[in-house]
Amino acid sequence: MQDGISVVVTVRDDRDQLAELLAALAAQTRAPDEVMVVDGGSTDGTAELLADTSARGGLPLTVIEAPGANIAAGRNIGIEAASHDRIALTDAGCRPQPGWLESISNGLEHSDFVGGTYRVDARTPFEQCLAVALYPSPEEIGASGTMLTLSHRLFGRAFEIALTTGRSMGFTRAAWAIAGGFNESLYAGEDVNFSSTVVGSGLRVQLVPAAEVAWRPRLTWRENAVMYRTYARGDVRRGRRGRHLMRALGWTTAPVLAVIGPRGARVAVAIAVAAYVGLPAARALRVGLPAREWWRLPLLVAMKDLAQCVGAVEGLGDAVHGRAQPAPKQR
Repeated sequence: MQDGISVVVTVRDDRDQLAELLAALAAQTRAPDEVMVVDGGSTDGTAELLADTSARGGLPLTVIEAPGANIAAGRNIGIEAASHDRIALTDAGCRPQPGWLESISNGLEHSDFVGGTYRVDARTPFEQCLAVALYPSPEEIGASGTMLTLSHRLFGRAFEIALTTGRSMGFTRAAWAIAGGFNESLYAGEDVNFSSTVVGSGLRVQLVPAAEVAWRPRLTWRENAVMYRTYARGDVRRGRRGRHLMRALGWTTAPVLAVIGPRGARVAVAIAVAAYVGLPAARALRVGLPAREWWRLPLLVAMKDLAQCVGAVEGLGDAVHGRAQPAPKQR
C-alpha cells in the first residue's frame, strides 16, 4: 500500500500569502495526508491564521513553533516531525495548482526525488518584465531551437532537475537522509544545494512539469537585487563558482572590448548581447508585453548580473575569512 504524503511549509511573517497557500492545498485533487507548518517566529498574525484554519478543519494541519529557525532548519524540523515517508515541499507565497500534489505523489511512485515547476504570478507590468527577463518558462520545457538552447544553457533560464527550488519539490525521507537534509548554514540557495546533492547521489530523479505552483516575485528593484545578491553569496559559499566567475569576466571585459577592441571583438560582443536579451525579447512578444515596457528588460538582466557579482565577491570573502553568511531580512 502506498504511503501517505506530508506537505512541509516554512513561514515567518507572511500571513496573507500563507492564507492563499492553505486555500490552494485544501483544493488539491489529491488531498494532503498532513500539512506541517513550521513558523520561524511570526509576529504578524500568522499564528492566529493557523489557529483559525486548524479550528475550521478541512486540512490535517500541524503547527510547529521554531522561533529563529532559518528556512533550511525549518524544513528539517518539519520533515523530521512528519508522519509520512513521502514529503512534498512548497513555500508560503506559492499557490499550487489543483493537481500539484497528485503529480508529485505519482512521480514518487517511481522516483526518490521529483522536481516541480513554478509560474511567475505577474500582476503588474514590472512583474511581467521580471517573468520574461529572469525566470524559466514552463512553456519552454522540451522546446528546441538554437537561441533557446543557448540561452538556457549559458544564462540559466530553464528548469533543471538539479536546480529545483523549494517552491515545488517532492522526495522520500530516505533521499532527504542521504543528502544530509537541508544545509542549515545556508540562508539562501539551501533548496538548490539539496536538489543538486540528491541528483549527484545517483538516486532516481525526474522533472515533473505538472507539479506547478504560481509564485509572485519580489515587488521592487531593490528587493530583487538583494535577493540575487544573497543567492549568489550562498552559491559561492557552497562551492558553485564557475558561472559567477564567467559572469564577472563578461561584465569586466565586454565593455572594454566594445569600446576599444578590434572590429571582430566588437562584433562578438554585439552578438553576445543580442543573444543575452534575445530570449526575453522573444518571450515579451509571445506574451504580448506592451512595447512601452520593454526598456526594463535589459536593465533587469543587468541588475541581476551585477547583484550576483557583488554577492559572489561577498561569498568569496566569507570563504577566505571563515565568516558565516548573515541571515537575510524577511520579505
